[in-house]
Amino acid sequence: MTEYMEDFETDYEEIFNDWYEIEGVRKIKELSRQLRTFFNYRMEVIRYRFWTNPHLAENYRNNKFFSRKQELETLTHEFITMLKKLKNSTQTLEEGIRSLFFNNNRTPIIRLSEITEKISILIHYFSDENIHDHLSLLKFVVVLAKNICLVKKCLHIQFSEFYEELRINYHSLEGELESLLEKAPRVKIRNPKKQLEERLTS
Repeated sequence: MTEYMEDFETDYEEIFNDWYEIEGVRKIKELSRQLRTFFNYRMEVIRYRFWTNPHLAENYRNNKFFSRKQELETLTHEFITMLKKLKNSTQTLEEGIRSLFFNNNRTPIIRLSEITEKISILIHYFSDENIHDHLSLLKFVVVLAKNICLVKKCLHIQFSEFYEELRINYHSLEGELESLLEKAPRVKIRNPKKQLEERLTS
């Protein structure tokens, strides 16, 4: 019996170690990437605050940049449509997402997870692209990232506190951007972006 228990403990330890190496490390990398993305946007807001050279940005001539931008806008439309269906007069967005789990609605959960991850990857991409000179995009992405954090908070219960803190930080960053815009409105936000922002925050 003792020998059996020792074998069981050894097998359990090996399984746990294998799981940690695959899943645990992957999650740690993902959370680290989320933090790095936020700090990149924090830096972009600081750069915008002290930006004094309104020259034509390099990104305006970058086909990959605009292709990713169009992809982000397309995915965001689908993302907003899904969230609007989940949020209604009788329940909050968080309650709507959690109801998918309670009702075991796997198809919308899988699609919401997929689109959230695709948008997260694009948000990370733009965080490395020096978009302080694309004010409309910077503001839009910060609002979008805040909403992505809310969805991830509901989809990944074990990391809900992490994503809630991150959402609060993006909310603060959004407020800082709004304050900067009120003091020195250098760029007029284009209507399509403004409409998307309003739909995200409503």
